[in-house]
Amino acid sequence: MNFKTLAYSLFAVLFLISCDNDTSGLGASLTPESDVITVKDDSCFATSSTIYATDLLAMTSKCNLGRFTEQNSGATFEASYLTQIGCMENIFLADSVYGIGDHKFPEWFNQAVADLKPYYANLKLYYSGFFGDSANPMKIEVFPLDRMIDANTTYYPTSVDPTQFYDANAKPLASVTVSGWNLQDHDTTRYKSTYYPSITVPLPDSIAKMILESYFNPATKHYFADATSFMENLIKGFYIRCSQGDGTMFYIDRTILQVTFRHIGRDKNGNPKLESPVAEFSGNSEVLQINCLKWTGLENQIDNDNCTWIRSPFGVLTEITLPIDSMRDDSYVLNSALLRLSTATTPSSRFKPSAPYRLLLIRKDEMKKFFSKNSAIDNIESFVSIYSSKYGTYTYNNIAALVEKIYSDRTDWLESHNMTLQDGGQAAYESERPDWNKVVLIPVVAHLDSRNSPISYYLDLNMHQAKFIGGNKHKLKIKTVRSKF
Repeated sequence: MNFKTLAYSLFAVLFLISCDNDTSGLGASLTPESDVITVKDDSCFATSSTIYATDLLAMTSKCNLGRFTEQNSGATFEASYLTQIGCMENIFLADSVYGIGDHKFPEWFNQAVADLKPYYANLKLYYSGFFGDSANPMKIEVFPLDRMIDANTTYYPTSVDPTQFYDANAKPLASVTVSGWNLQDHDTTRYKSTYYPSITVPLPDSIAKMILESYFNPATKHYFADATSFMENLIKGFYIRCSQGDGTMFYIDRTILQVTFRHIGRDKNGNPKLESPVAEFSGNSEVLQINCLKWTGLENQIDNDNCTWIRSPFGVLTEITLPIDSMRDDSYVLNSALLRLSTATTPSSRFKPSAPYRLLLIRKDEMKKFFSKNSAIDNIESFVSIYSSKYGTYTYNNIAALVEKIYSDRTDWLESHNMTLQDGGQAAYESERPDWNKVVLIPVVAHLDSRNSPISYYLDLNMHQAKFIGGNKHKLKIKTVRSKF
């Protein structure tokens, strides 16, 4: 070995001897003390209570119809609705109708219709589903409106008074007894893929006669120019209610007035034949349908300290008071705040409303505006959780942005009023905004785009219930992660 090689080897040995195997302080020695991050993992506790659900807009044409009494609590939900009936702009009917006017029909046609009604009217209540006992009989009554529904007025389902629109002392215009299974429809129809269940309410023939005579009279033909003219001059609408029966709730999508009449048509070869066309006058989202909803017997759930409730639609909701000052302070940044709500077991019954699929958590001060604008979730003042049937929970993974927004709103208010929390500012702020730190849980339905992504939300009007572990005696844990430099 030459001298140069020996020198290199000795240098390498000396270098290895000088190294320290302990590297724990390596990073710290390179990081300024002011840049060290302190992370705090903690829990805070919120209180919850049950409140009545009032003055929220449904923003949907779907209406509930029926009556349901909850077996264990005795709470009863009754649902009826008001509907307008409009017509297509300048609707076109046949040139002549049998039984209307003085048109002369040939003898073969007269013989063909001898045993048939010349015209008749039905009210069709199309429903997307129902809740409760499918075999339970329900009597449905229909009343004509004597006052038009004002499209420029806001009607809240829990406060609208239907007696302002119809004569409550009059006999119903028509009635029918039905069930959820709807024996009005034949099985051959029921099992078709295109089946759309409906309740058919036969109306007096005078309704069909009035409409047809008005159409064929030159002096009144303008009644059919548009929906407004039709409602102002012919049919202002109907009030529809359940007068007997308990245990079924229909979810009505559309209400359509159908007028069937007879006239001479042509077959594919041009030969004359008897035809029975149907003219439809529809109630939908363009011509108003308004829910009239009423709960009774919910008082014992409002005052319960051991739990909180949701009974939907428009029954009771769960309200949560957030411990803002425990979750947030100026020396730390709130990185995350996880809230998980656990449902409690309710007594079994034959028919029990399900837990809501989607549950909106929204700042109480913002909930009316949210539904009036059919808003989207912003994950600042509104959040949505989907029910976990496996664990019976709703989880809001991070409401930190909400806490920061509530905190900053109070700070801005105090500064604008030259006040601090210590000199009476807190009491003054709470007096002006008593719901400043409260959020509410509300069942909602998502409006989806073509990729099935939610773009907005509206109130879920189906029958739902959820009982939560909470109340004043059981605090809700909120897991927080805070950090500071």
